[in-house]
Amino acid sequence: MDKSRHDSERVIVGLGASAGGLAALKTFFQHVPEKTGVTFVVVMHLSAEHESHLAELLQPFIRMPVIQVGRTVAMEPDHVYVIPPGCNLSALDSHLRLSDLETQRRERAPIDHFFRTLASTHDGNAIGIILSGTGSDGALGVKAIRESGGLIFVQDLTEAEFDGMPRSAIATGLVDRVLPVRQMPGAILNYARTRPNLGLPADNSPPEPDLERQLGQILGRLRAGTGRDFTRYKSSTVVRRIQRRMQINQVETLDAYEELLATTPAEASSLADDMLITVTNFFRDTDVFELLEQQIVPALFEGKTEDDEVRVLDGGLCDRRGGLLVRDAVAGARGAPAVPTAAADLRQRSARRVLGEGPRRLFLRRGCERRRPGTTCPILRVARRRLSSEARASRRDRLHAP
Repeated sequence: MDKSRHDSERVIVGLGASAGGLAALKTFFQHVPEKTGVTFVVVMHLSAEHESHLAELLQPFIRMPVIQVGRTVAMEPDHVYVIPPGCNLSALDSHLRLSDLETQRRERAPIDHFFRTLASTHDGNAIGIILSGTGSDGALGVKAIRESGGLIFVQDLTEAEFDGMPRSAIATGLVDRVLPVRQMPGAILNYARTRPNLGLPADNSPPEPDLERQLGQILGRLRAGTGRDFTRYKSSTVVRRIQRRMQINQVETLDAYEELLATTPAEASSLADDMLITVTNFFRDTDVFELLEQQIVPALFEGKTEDDEVRVLDGGLCDRRGGLLVRDAVAGARGAPAVPTAAADLRQRSARRVLGEGPRRLFLRRGCERRRPGTTCPILRVARRRLSSEARASRRDRLHAP
């Protein structure tokens, strides 16, 4: 294998930590062998006003070189790179580069920053780990890594000294494994050593007939087991999601993975959920959302009284960003008119998560709905729905499908 190909396939592990993270990092690296072929990058919240000794503190527990990044540096296998204080760290191709921290402290999120750059250049070879820490730094980066086909581990809450960061990551619904720190290195190496080659052409041309047949069989199992139809997805997308699940399950052939799907119903659900991973940049169409906020939504309420009703359907509600639109509409329901909001999503756990995150002062939980206290009017109803095939879904004042 030539060096460029080797570099492109190397697994890069980003470890995010804050308060209480030093002990977790020591435990983690005590269980990492000397030769793994993996590159490790530690991003920890550090005071910009003081010199950092993190590399020196970790070195006695690590069987490979530990380097504090001081300039642009090429990432090498079996090395540990540590962020310096007062900087953001970016993974760009095969190099690590430094940039200045944001001026405002509240805008600083070095773990999110690193995870996003790691995801953008290393796709399914990126692994993100969230260890002990306060706050929510890392949660957005977790989404970016998962969307690119990478893997996410989070420290077991029962052993994390501070569980704010681990809880925030888990709340995304995108974490692959919640493990004690000592078990993470073994799981990472198993993932890195499993290299299924499904033979998809690099030029995005149609797959070979045998591969196309097997993909069709797998998608048929998904439809039978979950009711979800992915036959219109690009072959490259389907293959990437299947490869990821094969690596997680340490399966290297499609025949073996088909057998796993046939004998493990939960795996079909996991693969289907992986297919439905949404993009992090939910508000990427800025002009469209400004038009929606400034003109379209206000127009829905013109001439309405407390006896009227504005019906809202928010489709594709797969994460908190989708929930923002629903909750904005719900927050406006304090006065007239009433705003029953139906939130549709194919992923059942996403629908449940939105119900659990609504403004609790406004709602009482009742089955699959939230109702304003003292009324029988449903304010928020969450359901699993296919907007393209259910005509009744279109009978709304506002239909949003991201």
